[in-house]
Amino acid sequence: MQYPSNRFIRKDLVAHIYSDALIHNARTLSSHTGPKVKFCAVVKANAYGHGIAEVVNILKDGPVDFFAVASLYEAYYIAQMAIRQPVLVLEPLHPGQDKEQIILAARNSIHCTISSMEAAEYVQGVLANTPYILQLHVNIDSGMGRCGISPADGAKLLEKVNELKKLNLAGIYTHFATADEDDLSFAYEQLKTFNAFLDANSLKNRPNLIIHAANSAATIKMPQSHFNMVRCGVSLYGYFSRPQAHPQLKLRPAMRLEAPIVLIKPMPAGSPISYGRSFVAKRDTLVGLVPLGYADGYWRCFSNKAVMKVGEYVAPVIGRVCMDQALIDVTDVPGVHLGQKATILDNDHDSPCGAYALSQLAETIVYEIITCVHEHVDRVIH
Repeated sequence: MQYPSNRFIRKDLVAHIYSDALIHNARTLSSHTGPKVKFCAVVKANAYGHGIAEVVNILKDGPVDFFAVASLYEAYYIAQMAIRQPVLVLEPLHPGQDKEQIILAARNSIHCTISSMEAAEYVQGVLANTPYILQLHVNIDSGMGRCGISPADGAKLLEKVNELKKLNLAGIYTHFATADEDDLSFAYEQLKTFNAFLDANSLKNRPNLIIHAANSAATIKMPQSHFNMVRCGVSLYGYFSRPQAHPQLKLRPAMRLEAPIVLIKPMPAGSPISYGRSFVAKRDTLVGLVPLGYADGYWRCFSNKAVMKVGEYVAPVIGRVCMDQALIDVTDVPGVHLGQKATILDNDHDSPCGAYALSQLAETIVYEIITCVHEHVDRVIH
């Protein structure tokens, strides 16, 4: 498959990307909304580590109405891939933006976010002598405290946009800060603020205006927030923000990461393993070397804590994880041999080396685990 640009790829490190899981998750999430609600697939951060080109190619003919990315650079990249869906850039434009970027965005009908009066006036000036009109979304800060504009200033911005001939208001949105928590009271306060803004500015019945607020968690738990488009990121790839004992939806992880065992050597009891001698073998140990480390997205904090799987057998990570190597104890793996694949990140919610298990070991969120899979890892589509 040809992609828009060449990339350095390590063919020995393989992230298996499962098309059926991605499509299943998109359909499952979309079916949780109304029939007239658009589905926006968020593919920022290299599609949450799954490979932006691979994921867009899988979904561009599937149940997806929009793609969303963080930056204009990502938008330009996937705009070259003959997609039928519009692309929304979530980062706000600003007066320091390169003028050619803005012209290119308008020419390619890329939807862009504006969160300031200065940015709106700057874009108007850039496009004034061109035949292009920018498709604009305004992000209202209803309580996230990040990229949006306050409701009061947002009302003034809408008035300004109506005066500017080179900006077309295509969408209005907000983002929830706590929709993934058990206590949804603040999320509903945000929704109340956003609804009040929409009503005060007569936006709900405006023809062709895309109104969106729901992220993955709100898509699942807050149907009142669906409006006419939902934006799903982490759940598109098969995850909830946190492990769920009784999940409302059956989502399937879409990526499995593996690498070969390139060296197997016996180490007698008492032998130190890897940097800092943080592990000393308590028994005669068969050690397997896996050519993947923190430079590839496998965190150093997994040292002496995480496990990999070799076949159906669990192999503990022993010693310090290195820049591009990790060591595992394969003593108890029957018939282990050179070239045999070790599963580093499993596509099973309950696996001891699944993203949930690794995120708990690292005391972080599942987002960090999956987005850290380096882009030089080979993505193989199934």
